[in-house]
Amino acid sequence: MKNRIFIGEFIGSAFLVMIIVGSGIMAQNLTRDFAVMLLANTLATGAGLFVLINSIVNISGAHFNPVVTMTMYFTKKVKKDLIFTYISAQILGCLLGVMLANFMFDLPFIELSSKARPGFNIFIAEVIATFGLIFIIFGSLKNGTVAVAASVATYITAGYWFTSSTSFANPAVALARTFTDTFTGINYLNTPTYIVAEIIGGLLALFIIQKIFYKK
Repeated sequence: MKNRIFIGEFIGSAFLVMIIVGSGIMAQNLTRDFAVMLLANTLATGAGLFVLINSIVNISGAHFNPVVTMTMYFTKKVKKDLIFTYISAQILGCLLGVMLANFMFDLPFIELSSKARPGFNIFIAEVIATFGLIFIIFGSLKNGTVAVAASVATYITAGYWFTSSTSFANPAVALARTFTDTFTGINYLNTPTYIVAEIIGGLLALFIIQKIFYKK
Protein backbone atom coordinates (compact mmCIF):
# COMPACT_ATOMS: atom_id res chain seq x y z
CA MET A 1 0.00 0.00 0.00
CA LYS A 2 2.67 2.51 1.05
CA ASN A 3 4.97 1.54 -1.82
CA ARG A 4 2.13 1.92 -4.30
CA ILE A 5 1.24 5.36 -2.94
CA PHE A 6 4.86 6.49 -2.86
CA ILE A 7 5.49 5.44 -6.46
CA GLY A 8 2.30 7.06 -7.73
CA GLU A 9 2.90 10.36 -5.94
CA PHE A 10 6.60 10.38 -6.80
CA ILE A 11 6.05 9.83 -10.53
CA GLY A 12 3.09 12.20 -10.70
CA SER A 13 4.90 14.98 -8.81
CA ALA A 14 8.03 14.58 -10.94
CA PHE A 15 6.10 14.82 -14.19
CA LEU A 16 4.05 17.75 -12.90
CA VAL A 17 7.19 19.81 -12.26
CA MET A 18 8.81 18.66 -15.50
CA ILE A 19 5.73 19.91 -17.34
CA ILE A 20 5.64 23.23 -15.48
CA VAL A 21 9.35 23.98 -15.68
CA GLY A 22 10.08 22.31 -19.02
CA SER A 23 7.28 24.12 -20.85
CA GLY A 24 8.42 27.38 -19.27
CA ILE A 25 11.97 26.86 -20.52
CA MET A 26 10.75 25.90 -24.00
CA ALA A 27 8.58 29.01 -24.13
CA GLN A 28 11.48 31.16 -22.92
CA ASN A 29 13.69 29.71 -25.66
CA LEU A 30 11.15 30.40 -28.40
CA THR A 31 9.91 33.91 -27.55
CA ARG A 32 10.66 36.99 -25.50
CA ASP A 33 6.98 37.90 -25.24
CA PHE A 34 6.00 37.24 -21.60
CA ALA A 35 2.31 36.88 -22.44
CA VAL A 36 3.11 34.16 -24.97
CA MET A 37 5.45 32.49 -22.48
CA LEU A 38 2.74 32.43 -19.84
CA LEU A 39 0.14 31.15 -22.30
CA ALA A 40 2.37 28.29 -23.42
CA ASN A 41 3.21 27.44 -19.82
CA THR A 42 -0.47 27.59 -18.86
CA LEU A 43 -1.69 25.28 -21.63
CA ALA A 44 1.00 22.69 -20.94
CA THR A 45 0.34 22.70 -17.20
CA GLY A 46 -3.43 22.41 -17.56
CA ALA A 47 -3.19 19.59 -20.07
CA GLY A 48 -0.55 17.80 -18.01
CA LEU A 49 -2.55 18.02 -14.80
CA PHE A 50 -5.63 16.51 -16.43
CA VAL A 51 -3.68 13.55 -17.80
CA LEU A 52 -1.62 12.97 -14.65
CA ILE A 53 -4.62 13.02 -12.31
CA ASN A 54 -6.60 10.63 -14.50
CA SER A 55 -3.63 8.29 -14.82
CA ILE A 56 -2.60 8.16 -11.16
CA VAL A 57 -5.81 8.77 -9.20
CA ASN A 58 -6.47 5.03 -8.83
CA ILE A 59 -2.91 4.42 -7.61
CA SER A 60 -2.46 7.08 -4.93
CA GLY A 61 -5.35 9.50 -5.24
CA ALA A 62 -3.16 11.84 -7.32
CA HIS A 63 -2.58 14.47 -4.64
CA PHE A 64 0.85 15.72 -5.85
CA ASN A 65 0.52 18.41 -3.18
CA PRO A 66 1.20 18.38 0.60
CA VAL A 67 -1.72 20.76 1.23
CA VAL A 68 -4.10 18.41 -0.57
CA THR A 69 -2.78 15.50 1.49
CA MET A 70 -3.23 17.38 4.77
CA THR A 71 -6.79 18.41 3.95
CA MET A 72 -7.54 14.81 2.98
CA TYR A 73 -6.17 13.72 6.36
CA PHE A 74 -8.24 16.23 8.32
CA THR A 75 -11.37 15.10 6.47
CA LYS A 76 -10.53 11.46 7.25
CA LYS A 77 -9.76 10.46 3.68
CA VAL A 78 -6.10 9.66 4.40
CA LYS A 79 -4.75 7.74 7.39
CA LYS A 80 -2.17 9.37 9.65
CA ASP A 81 0.49 6.73 8.96
CA LEU A 82 0.38 7.55 5.23
CA ILE A 83 1.06 11.30 5.54
CA PHE A 84 4.84 10.92 5.51
CA THR A 85 4.66 8.58 2.52
CA TYR A 86 2.62 11.09 0.56
CA ILE A 87 4.57 14.22 1.42
CA SER A 88 8.04 12.69 1.08
CA ALA A 89 7.11 11.30 -2.34
CA GLN A 90 5.71 14.66 -3.43
CA ILE A 91 8.78 16.64 -2.35
CA LEU A 92 11.30 14.16 -3.76
CA GLY A 93 9.33 13.79 -6.97
CA CYS A 94 9.13 17.55 -7.48
CA LEU A 95 12.86 17.94 -6.86
CA LEU A 96 13.66 15.21 -9.38
CA GLY A 97 11.26 16.83 -11.82
CA VAL A 98 12.99 20.21 -11.73
CA MET A 99 16.42 18.60 -12.13
CA LEU A 100 15.28 16.59 -15.15
CA ALA A 101 13.60 19.61 -16.73
CA ASN A 102 16.78 21.64 -16.31
CA PHE A 103 18.88 18.80 -17.71
CA MET A 104 16.66 18.26 -20.77
CA PHE A 105 17.28 21.86 -21.78
CA ASP A 106 21.04 21.67 -21.17
CA LEU A 107 20.96 23.69 -17.95
CA PRO A 108 22.57 22.84 -14.59
CA PHE A 109 20.64 20.18 -12.64
CA ILE A 110 20.26 22.60 -9.73
CA GLU A 111 20.41 26.38 -10.07
CA LEU A 112 18.98 28.88 -7.59
CA SER A 113 16.34 31.09 -9.17
CA SER A 114 16.85 34.83 -9.35
CA LYS A 115 13.19 35.48 -10.24
CA ALA A 116 11.78 37.61 -7.42
CA ARG A 117 8.10 37.24 -6.53
CA PRO A 118 7.71 39.64 -3.57
CA GLY A 119 4.79 41.61 -2.15
CA PHE A 120 1.88 41.25 0.24
CA ASN A 121 -0.46 41.31 -2.75
CA ILE A 122 1.25 38.21 -4.12
CA PHE A 123 1.04 36.56 -0.68
CA ILE A 124 -2.73 37.13 -0.66
CA ALA A 125 -2.97 35.91 -4.26
CA GLU A 126 -1.33 32.64 -3.26
CA VAL A 127 -3.68 32.27 -0.28
CA ILE A 128 -6.62 32.72 -2.65
CA ALA A 129 -5.14 30.36 -5.25
CA THR A 130 -4.69 27.56 -2.73
CA PHE A 131 -8.06 28.15 -1.10
CA GLY A 132 -9.71 27.86 -4.50
CA LEU A 133 -7.81 24.70 -5.43
CA ILE A 134 -8.76 22.84 -2.26
CA PHE A 135 -12.35 24.06 -2.42
CA ILE A 136 -12.89 22.93 -6.02
CA ILE A 137 -11.31 19.53 -5.32
CA PHE A 138 -13.78 18.79 -2.54
CA GLY A 139 -16.60 20.39 -4.46
CA SER A 140 -16.09 18.05 -7.41
CA LEU A 141 -15.23 14.80 -5.56
CA LYS A 142 -18.76 13.38 -5.71
CA ASN A 143 -18.83 13.82 -9.48
CA GLY A 144 -16.05 11.30 -10.06
CA THR A 145 -12.36 11.31 -10.88
CA VAL A 146 -12.71 12.74 -14.38
CA ALA A 147 -14.64 15.69 -12.95
CA VAL A 148 -11.92 16.27 -10.33
CA ALA A 149 -9.18 16.08 -12.97
CA ALA A 150 -11.00 18.49 -15.26
CA SER A 151 -11.82 20.86 -12.39
CA VAL A 152 -8.25 20.98 -11.09
CA ALA A 153 -6.71 21.32 -14.54
CA THR A 154 -9.03 24.12 -15.67
CA TYR A 155 -8.84 25.93 -12.33
CA ILE A 156 -5.03 26.01 -12.42
CA THR A 157 -5.18 27.09 -16.07
CA ALA A 158 -7.36 30.02 -15.00
CA GLY A 159 -5.26 30.61 -11.90
CA TYR A 160 -2.14 31.31 -13.96
CA TRP A 161 -3.96 34.35 -15.28
CA PHE A 162 -6.25 35.66 -12.57
CA THR A 163 -3.73 35.64 -9.69
CA SER A 164 -0.58 37.75 -9.46
CA SER A 165 1.25 34.75 -7.95
CA THR A 166 0.39 32.58 -11.01
CA SER A 167 -1.20 30.04 -8.66
CA PHE A 168 1.59 27.77 -7.48
CA ALA A 169 -0.86 26.50 -4.80
CA ASN A 170 1.55 23.70 -3.86
CA PRO A 171 4.43 23.83 -1.32
CA ALA A 172 6.34 20.97 -2.98
CA VAL A 173 6.15 22.67 -6.36
CA ALA A 174 7.16 26.03 -4.84
CA LEU A 175 10.20 24.39 -3.26
CA ALA A 176 11.22 22.70 -6.50
CA ARG A 177 10.81 25.85 -8.58
CA THR A 178 13.40 27.52 -6.34
CA PHE A 179 15.99 25.43 -8.19
CA THR A 180 15.50 26.63 -11.76
CA ASP A 181 16.77 30.04 -12.82
CA THR A 182 14.26 30.27 -15.63
CA PHE A 183 10.84 31.74 -16.44
CA THR A 184 9.01 29.49 -13.94
CA GLY A 185 11.46 29.90 -11.06
CA ILE A 186 11.06 31.61 -7.71
CA ASN A 187 13.79 33.25 -5.65
CA TYR A 188 14.58 31.31 -2.48
CA LEU A 189 13.85 34.43 -0.41
CA ASN A 190 10.23 34.34 -1.63
CA THR A 191 9.70 30.58 -1.38
CA PRO A 192 8.87 30.53 2.37
CA THR A 193 6.27 33.27 1.86
CA TYR A 194 4.59 31.21 -0.85
CA ILE A 195 4.59 28.09 1.31
CA VAL A 196 3.09 29.92 4.30
CA ALA A 197 0.42 31.44 2.06
CA GLU A 198 -0.42 28.01 0.63
CA ILE A 199 -0.78 26.49 4.09
CA ILE A 200 -3.04 29.36 5.19
CA GLY A 201 -5.13 29.02 2.04
CA GLY A 202 -5.47 25.29 2.63
CA LEU A 203 -6.53 25.76 6.26
CA LEU A 204 -9.11 28.38 5.30
CA ALA A 205 -10.51 26.06 2.66
CA LEU A 206 -10.60 23.21 5.17
CA PHE A 207 -12.62 25.34 7.59
CA ILE A 208 -15.19 26.16 4.91
CA ILE A 209 -15.25 22.60 3.57
CA GLN A 210 -16.04 21.18 7.00
CA LYS A 211 -18.90 23.68 7.37
CA ILE A 212 -20.38 22.99 3.95
CA PHE A 213 -19.59 19.39 2.97
CA TYR A 214 -19.21 17.69 6.36
CA LYS A 215 -21.77 19.50 8.48
CA LYS A 216 -23.78 17.03 10.54
